[in-house]
Amino acid sequence: MDDLRLMRHFEAVYRLRGFSSAAQELHLTHSALTKSIKALEESWGIKLFHRTTRTVAATEAGKRLYPMAVDLLSFAETVKTETQSGEHILQIVCGPAIIDTMIHPAIGKFADRYPKTKINAETMPPTHAVEELIQRRIHLLLYNEATLSQLPHLDRLRVRKIIEEPYFVICRPHHPIFKTGLQLADIVAFDWVIAGFDTLFETSLPAQTQALLKRHGFPKYRLLSQTACIDLVMGSEILTAIPKSVADPLISEGKLNGFPHPEDLQFSVSAAVLVDAASEPTVNHFIDCL
Repeated sequence: MDDLRLMRHFEAVYRLRGFSSAAQELHLTHSALTKSIKALEESWGIKLFHRTTRTVAATEAGKRLYPMAVDLLSFAETVKTETQSGEHILQIVCGPAIIDTMIHPAIGKFADRYPKTKINAETMPPTHAVEELIQRRIHLLLYNEATLSQLPHLDRLRVRKIIEEPYFVICRPHHPIFKTGLQLADIVAFDWVIAGFDTLFETSLPAQTQALLKRHGFPKYRLLSQTACIDLVMGSEILTAIPKSVADPLISEGKLNGFPHPEDLQFSVSAAVLVDAASEPTVNHFIDCL
């Protein structure tokens, strides 16, 4: 526990780049904080900071320690919370289409084996989500495979493909789009609504496709709900793209019309966890339930 306390002190000095501001945040005197860092350095036999009267700079050892210190402190907080509550909370972050189509069926299966485990599922920008994963504030990321492949910290992630199926362009019945050739240049001339803010997926597209989308100001609307996108399409001439498995019943019931995306885009969902957390049984079972 003493090492954990010293680690908190190290993390604050590194993050705030100074002893005075770190001491203020930790409610310690400057002298007490200096003694803590010195004790950690002497205990480990390494120098963590270069100190002058005006500056504090991390040594190479300090730079190596910092991300691991953040991991350790985040994990310790999780252990404390779950020990106090007696419940495990599985934190999941994913794209809007995944929340609408995949999460709730998986929860039903998952609860049969782990009825006492709570689940929080939310959406956020992928670049922010991966930082939350690295900080161990969440356990699992679910995003399009093309998005995950462009995220930082890939060397610290274990990625597993969950599903792959075509995207369908959908629209209201008798939409004027069917009077065109249904090529990309034809469909982007209409207004579009897209579920989410996954610009990383868009940057994975061919340069020519990106340029065409940019010329048309694609998409005109972004909503954090695939269901809301579908509802908007039903009552207007706006277009959207959804996975084939979601489009099929809507088309067969006559609620919408649709066709395969002309660029052969795939709804390819992968799961990402930290490499050293890949053996956690609840996380692995939830992935299996997807």
